[in-house]
Amino acid sequence: MAKTKELSKDTRNKIVDLHQAGKTESAIGKQLGVKKSTVGAIIRKWKTYKTTDNLPRSGAPCKISPRGVKMITRTVSKNPRTTRGDLVNDLQRAGTKVTKATISNTLRRQGLKSCSARRVPLLKPVHVRARLKFAREHLDDPEEDWENVI
Repeated sequence: MAKTKELSKDTRNKIVDLHQAGKTESAIGKQLGVKKSTVGAIIRKWKTYKTTDNLPRSGAPCKISPRGVKMITRTVSKNPRTTRGDLVNDLQRAGTKVTKATISNTLRRQGLKSCSARRVPLLKPVHVRARLKFAREHLDDPEEDWENVI
């Protein structure tokens, strides 16, 4: 379910004024084109806090500014092999102290996922010699021969 926009301060004050005038929640909702549950929530908030202003919400503020987020995503997009430690150091030089986990969470929110390169066995000396022998044998082959190769 999508979030809806907040009602304007003006509309919230109208709801409170109509409630004080003795109108019911459903009548106020029909008159202003607002859901009955929304009207009830605004009236409850007014009765509790004597205000219709937005109250502070829970949760810690973001450590990385929007500008810092852009800098991180730009750096990772240019050089995907950048480590989280490098990004932490870049932000520390810019004046923001964050952890590697914060960097990971920020990148994930931006749609960038981390991955590790697949581990592959190194070539053995036998294989190196075989490759070199093949390359030397086919060094003078004409281009037409290579067109038959997939």
